[in-house]
Amino acid sequence: MGQSRQRLYRTEGIVIRHSDMGEADRVLVLYTPDRGKVRVVAKGVRRPGSRLAGHVELFTHSTFLLARGRSMDIVTQAQTVRAFAMLRQDLSRIGWAGYLIELLDRMAPEQAENLPAFQLLLEALEHLDLGRAPEMMARSYELHLLGSMGYRPQLFRCVSCEGELEARAHVFSPTLGGVLCPRCREQDMRARALSLEALKVLRYLQRTGLDEAEQLQVGPTCRREIADLLYAYIRTILECDLNAAEFLEALEAARKG
Repeated sequence: MGQSRQRLYRTEGIVIRHSDMGEADRVLVLYTPDRGKVRVVAKGVRRPGSRLAGHVELFTHSTFLLARGRSMDIVTQAQTVRAFAMLRQDLSRIGWAGYLIELLDRMAPEQAENLPAFQLLLEALEHLDLGRAPEMMARSYELHLLGSMGYRPQLFRCVSCEGELEARAHVFSPTLGGVLCPRCREQDMRARALSLEALKVLRYLQRTGLDEAEQLQVGPTCRREIADLLYAYIRTILECDLNAAEFLEALEAARKG
């Protein structure tokens, strides 16, 4: 009996990816507060009438009772904490949720505890579910996720000489991970132009949370500059594009029509 109890453990998690296995099983990738990113198996979940099915859908925040397995642990029970039902009714919000989750999935190593990253994702999904404006919230999410994963961009001092930056336009180096002052500009001749307005917005987003980001009034030109700069940095770190980013671009193009 003691061994049985040791084989079982509880955790909570958000389903960030899943794939079918065999005739009825499904492999889930969960992001948890205490174990980071983990892969588990939900056996029989694809069979009609499965009691687990509704609790292990993509984006769902659930509690899990897991049994230790040889290669992957097995879901024995699951209970939904929050299904984010409103989020699922809007294609654009599904796209944003997919982007936030894919970014975390690509950046997070397996089984590395990162409570701030879990809390950040949960808060971002709650914002989307409540119907709040997604764009600046997503920029804030990107900055805070980068920080929690060890890639916090340097926005207050030159990333090369560490000198304090003057209040003026500069350049941002995705390769070096921060802003370069005029004296160090030659350290990366492919660095991106960074306007003073965009620098101020990025600093504000880095210092504040998702709630403050949502309230921020930023013009379309500055929004585009910030989005492109952060995505260039993310792409440099990951060495690949994100599928969900392309989906969001396609949605935006269709909306403008």
